[in-house]
Amino acid sequence: MPRPTQQWPSDMARTVLRRARREQRLTQRELAERSGISQNVIARYESRQQQPSVAALERLVAACGLELGWTLTKRSGPGPDLRFPGPLGRRLTAQRERILQVLSEAGVSDPTIYGGVADGSEPVGCTVYIAVTPPAGRDRIGLMVASGHISLMLGAPVRVLPREEMLDYGYDASDGVPLIPPSDPQP
Repeated sequence: MPRPTQQWPSDMARTVLRRARREQRLTQRELAERSGISQNVIARYESRQQQPSVAALERLVAACGLELGWTLTKRSGPGPDLRFPGPLGRRLTAQRERILQVLSEAGVSDPTIYGGVADGSEPVGCTVYIAVTPPAGRDRIGLMVASGHISLMLGAPVRVLPREEMLDYGYDASDGVPLIPPSDPQP
């Protein structure tokens, strides 16, 4: 449901309002008297000079003796990944396939995001912490190279670390969000 501060699609509010008013055979003046919203404002809504809030449109429709209903339908195909809602998180999501490729080339698996990107806070200068499972006996050079490549992609500091080191940064396993959504197949 749109929030009251959001704009309606260009003709939607006008169409709903006019249809409700005309179905009840009301003039703008009569609707104004019933709703307590001035006739001038109603005229601006119907001429698209002004957009009503959700609350105002619901009030006008109710004054017509009708109820404004909302329906949600299942999307065809996957929706947006909203696990990382901030600006940096959205960049991370947009670059996910490239990031997974860099991590695969480094020989690591099971990437999990920690820090401000994972919890949605994203403070200024936020570092993206990516916990991974490296192969046994592998040196840290690959992790450092992956950190640098991903940092350039995101335009933010990135630390790719072995999963067991996340405790050293104050995070435990429950603080992380897998980079690969549960419904996606593992690469």
